[in-house]
Amino acid sequence: MVFAGLLIGLFACSHSSQPGGGSQKKLRVSVGEIKEISLSDRGDSGSELTGTSDNQEVVEVSRQQLAPAVDTLSRNKTGPTVFQIKGVTVGTANVVFSTKPMNQAGTGQTVRTYVVQVTAK
Repeated sequence: MVFAGLLIGLFACSHSSQPGGGSQKKLRVSVGEIKEISLSDRGDSGSELTGTSDNQEVVEVSRQQLAPAVDTLSRNKTGPTVFQIKGVTVGTANVVFSTKPMNQAGTGQTVRTYVVQVTAK
């Protein structure tokens, strides 16, 4: 009996850390359209913010890379991190943004989840 209760508790904990951990929003894009998503950087230079799609055939996620006007040695990360979400084919995909310590394996902590619906033009 105690063992069954322990299993139920472990099962509930493992599911609470899944992509429902952050806020969830809905987003609609058409095929070929790119929308930008800005997420505030938490100010911790030892962590990285990542974005992943559970269906890359429907939605591509990339990080916007801006080259500085003048290359400097100091890399001050000020302002939000900008991701681009592109509709590839008609369908629905979950896009999860998470943060984790640099060079650490795993998915990290979910910051925000988008349910992205891609529609025909």
